[in-house]
Amino acid sequence: MRSNVILSVLFFVFCSLSTLSFAQEASAPGSQVRSLLVSEIESGVDLQDAVTDVSQTVLNESLFFTEPGLAYLTQNQAVYQSLVALLNDNATGFELAIAGFSVLPEQPSEVVTISILMFPESANEIYDIALQMQMLNEDDALLAVINAGVDPSTLTATAAGGAGNTFSPLGVGTGAAGAGGGDTTISAN
Repeated sequence: MRSNVILSVLFFVFCSLSTLSFAQEASAPGSQVRSLLVSEIESGVDLQDAVTDVSQTVLNESLFFTEPGLAYLTQNQAVYQSLVALLNDNATGFELAIAGFSVLPEQPSEVVTISILMFPESANEIYDIALQMQMLNEDDALLAVINAGVDPSTLTATAAGGAGNTFSPLGVGTGAAGAGGGDTTISAN
């Protein structure tokens, strides 16, 4: 009896957390913009007209994005509209970045920044794929992440062995409590 109660409580907590996680993903600016776009398309509006309408509505009414994000989207409106068009077939930041790189290979920094603005929870994945596809070098990728308002120290190294994040606290090294990475102390030998 007691184990059934514990299992019931654990099941309830798990269900609550999974619902919360889904709600956070669905509330990403990119998901909200995609919902507007899909609604317009389903109501019979041509894709290009829907992209123009949704893009302008989001900017004119200051929807979903922070003030700096809206300013960046306004400054890079052509890339922003191209990525809004890609939202019709791509529902995550990772998918949007990959599709954006294929459509806009000459503007990878803008693709990274706008993809992260739309899907901030996917910042690490977007950063990783930009490095893995060699669309940007690490410095340019970090700058694109910073332009999106993400703290670069929150990024982790890539799973595929890419460059990853090079930020580390000062003093890290063998001589600094054995943290690894090489000692910065000059040898007495």
